[in-house]
Amino acid sequence: MATLAVVVALALSACGKSVTSGGGSAAPSSGTPAEKMYQQLNGLPADQQRAKAIEEAKKEGSLELYTSLTDELVAPVKSGFEKQFGVKVNVFRAASETVLQRALQEASANRTGNDAIETNFTEMGVLGKQGVLADYRGSAYASVPESFRFQGWLADRLNIMLPAWNTKLIKPGQEPRGWEDLADPRFKGKLTMELSDSDWYENVTKYWLRTGKSQAQVDDLWKRIVANANVAKGHTVMAELLGAGQTAVDAMNYSYITQNTADKGAPVAFRSADGIAHTPGFARPQGVSMMKGAKHPAAAWLFNDWMLNEGQKLLVSLGLTPSVKVPGDKSLDGVTLQPYDVAGLVADTKTWDDGYDRLLRGRQQIGGD
Repeated sequence: MATLAVVVALALSACGKSVTSGGGSAAPSSGTPAEKMYQQLNGLPADQQRAKAIEEAKKEGSLELYTSLTDELVAPVKSGFEKQFGVKVNVFRAASETVLQRALQEASANRTGNDAIETNFTEMGVLGKQGVLADYRGSAYASVPESFRFQGWLADRLNIMLPAWNTKLIKPGQEPRGWEDLADPRFKGKLTMELSDSDWYENVTKYWLRTGKSQAQVDDLWKRIVANANVAKGHTVMAELLGAGQTAVDAMNYSYITQNTADKGAPVAFRSADGIAHTPGFARPQGVSMMKGAKHPAAAWLFNDWMLNEGQKLLVSLGLTPSVKVPGDKSLDGVTLQPYDVAGLVADTKTWDDGYDRLLRGRQQIGGD
């Protein structure tokens, strides 16, 4: 599994430059045309910002967006924005690591190719630390909870980490009701873990330590969980296997993927029969921001503003969990959340990537390559 640290190193070494926030040769200065536009829009009264952004974005004519949203999610986001504002959106969609690598390479060469970016928190965290992201301070900023505001970016959606199970294979009352339950012998050979879920590993580990378990107890739990499990690559693949009855329990999947699978008629769930997810979840933030070197800064600002306003309602309609409270959103009903450790993972992904790789070494992979 390629770590985020490796991706960053490759991206920077490819250009032979260092992207820093300290004013190095590759970092955009505070006086770039894009930053001046952002400052202008951010400084307007709240009731004037959107109108000015629309006016300027229409002059620019288009928006270059880099994102790791899946194809089925990108299409309605693109069409929704275009339909509302008449500004064409050109999308580069790829895995989050690829999005990061491309953005870093271009920024390092002073050839920023995108105006806005929407991707995973780890990649957003790296870009924020490198100083290539610009701050949005539109009217929607205040509606984003403080815990979802980060250096250079804001969370626009949340991936909720919870166990999932096939309701035909796991009887009511036998489903996992805590992360510790995954170590129970009753799940021997029935459990599936995802190959890249090192951030889940980190968050559960710290949760257990925070709630009184010793390191030895935590290590033993993980050893027993892995002994119960096979591994698969990709959360969508896991959900498909679960829905088809080829597996019985996903140690962790994102609740929106489980729910979307259930909505298609599959016998899967992440809540018990009483409507409660008894295992505490972790809300992994996915973020949106603007590039300091954007060629279409007004469109980038407008996209951020839209994603944190109308876009939030669209995300709910697509089965996702918004970062902002949206009337009618039921994605968190019955769910209790524990803090998600953004700072710890942005500071040190390699330790947890390496530890998770070691943990899963030798486990049988199912569901394809």
